[in-house]
Amino acid sequence: MARYEDRDDSSVVLGVAAGLIVGVAIGGVLGLLFAPKTGEELRSDIKGKAEEAIDRLNDASSELATRAKELADRTRDSLSSSVEVGKDAYQKTKEELAARLDA
Repeated sequence: MARYEDRDDSSVVLGVAAGLIVGVAIGGVLGLLFAPKTGEELRSDIKGKAEEAIDRLNDASSELATRAKELADRTRDSLSSSVEVGKDAYQKTKEELAARLDA
């Protein structure tokens, strides 16, 4: 019998992956066998949950788009204000330097 230390990493990963796949398959089958709903009811529930998820996703994306637009507008306004302040400072400095050179 091989000990854990004697195995290479790839065989351990493959063993874990195979166990996971078998476990999911068995769980799925047992879930379907013991489900209290008919297949039609279950499909209807899944469809309803999927539609709810899509609606929530659409709402979230709309809200995100609105917030992004507001942020872009605020950033543009702030940048415009900063440019104006920079222009004013440049003009003032230019006038002060011109006055010193003329003096």
